[in-house]
Amino acid sequence: MTPQLNFVIDQPDHAMPRFLAIRSVADCFARDPGVAAGIASQGDLCWSLQTYLNLAQWTYLPVSCSNRLRDDAINFVHSDQLGKIGGRSSAFVVCLRADYPARRWAHHHIVQNKLQASATATYLPLWAQPGLIKRSGGRKSVETAAYVGQTFNGNLAADAVFWRKAFASIDLEFLTPPREAWHDFSGVDILVGVRSFDRRRYPTKPPSKLINAWRAEVPFIGGFDSAYEQVGRPGQDFLQARTVEGVMQAAFVLKHDRSAYERLVETGRAAAEAFSEESLCSRWTSVIRKVIEPRYERWLAGARYETPRFHAMFALGRVEKRTRAFARGAIDLARFAVRPEPALSLR
Repeated sequence: MTPQLNFVIDQPDHAMPRFLAIRSVADCFARDPGVAAGIASQGDLCWSLQTYLNLAQWTYLPVSCSNRLRDDAINFVHSDQLGKIGGRSSAFVVCLRADYPARRWAHHHIVQNKLQASATATYLPLWAQPGLIKRSGGRKSVETAAYVGQTFNGNLAADAVFWRKAFASIDLEFLTPPREAWHDFSGVDILVGVRSFDRRRYPTKPPSKLINAWRAEVPFIGGFDSAYEQVGRPGQDFLQARTVEGVMQAAFVLKHDRSAYERLVETGRAAAEAFSEESLCSRWTSVIRKVIEPRYERWLAGARYETPRFHAMFALGRVEKRTRAFARGAIDLARFAVRPEPALSLR
């Protein structure tokens, strides 16, 4: 029998009734748009809460949601939150790593890029954008290109002003929707997901932008992220570019060649089937039963080894956390001391 699966979110006690009243992701959009927006952008909500809601709706797994670790359950915790709350030897923890560091004291990790997978870490893609609204079927021409997500922290090459000027040169409007509209692709004709103008592979980043494009039935132009190639086929269900000129050339073709546009939409629609809520729930169920439950059983049976292991790994994790904090401080100091390079220009 599968043990209780406890998905932990970073919320105070007084806020928990608000979250526990939600019955599904769709219900969340109807009942609480604020939480719905948080699911799209806040780590513990998009990984812990969203997974809890989907597994509760689509499976018979014994899932629960709380704001604390339980000793009688398998606890799923986002890495950022786990770094804050730590843990204890009496609680079994699966770390939902996302864009954050691995936590050594966790008993297993869920990762979002296949290059992160190992004997102690299993790859599972993040859910598609919750409440996603597809491109409007009434759009007959290609007029807009968009980047959906945070435009800072290295997520988008250059900046929005740069891209607006670039796309204006081929008569396209460039959009950067606000967080509360990240689910609405109804007015988007082309999606862009280029992090840098080079061939960096970004081994910790997910394929989410490509998957969302497929689900939204919008052609996607991406960079050389490893995650895109792990789930897609360059030139068939998405386009790749490593320069501004490459992005513009791809967008120009999509604007003026209807058959090329429709071909990408069709292949993307087929690829999206593997990332439906039902499909991902099936993958989660398989990982829980075939990987996490056996590890949990070994943990239960091996307290003599597992308890000292936890304390040793937790101590090492604290050292690593302090080291990372020191390194970030040194980097910030260096940035303050060095004059920034001029912004990219189209001239």
